[in-house]
Amino acid sequence: MPRILAIIGLRVVLGCAAALGFWSLLGAFGLAMSAPLFGALLAKPILELIAELRHSAKAVAYADVEGRYFEHRGIRFSVVEDERHHRWVRISDVRKAIPKLPSDGALRRQFPQGLREDPGVRGSLIHADALLAYLGKSSEPDSVKFRNWLAREVVRPAATIRGRLGIRDPVPTGADPPPPVP
Repeated sequence: MPRILAIIGLRVVLGCAAALGFWSLLGAFGLAMSAPLFGALLAKPILELIAELRHSAKAVAYADVEGRYFEHRGIRFSVVEDERHHRWVRISDVRKAIPKLPSDGALRRQFPQGLREDPGVRGSLIHADALLAYLGKSSEPDSVKFRNWLAREVVRPAATIRGRLGIRDPVPTGADPPPPVP
């Protein structure tokens, strides 16, 4: 935005200099003739400024849900991304899409590192990769559609960001780690 304001300021100065030149040559008639010059000089930068202000207002309005709003088949999902760019999905939202999802205790036993409580979201969260691993065992059509959406919209973009940043964290997929070699 500062660049656009600088362009507008420069063009106003140039328009005033041209208007002063026309006024000194032709008097009041020259001043009237320079008016369209201001329109030609300022039209594009003012439209760019309006577009920039619209974009800024939209960014401010959506700042509280930026990167956390996901929707699948009309169901909204609250997704939280942690500082290591792992995504966590609120379990109560997943239960709306997959009603046969096991209880939190069963999920916690299967994915000990894959569940956590978050007071900001008001509920339990499951790691998106752990949820994807759980859904990989299901063959129900709704579960398969949800699994494909989860992989495409939630898991893969986070994995791409982690790969680009060089973050190589293990993801909680429920597989037991190999025993240590003596």
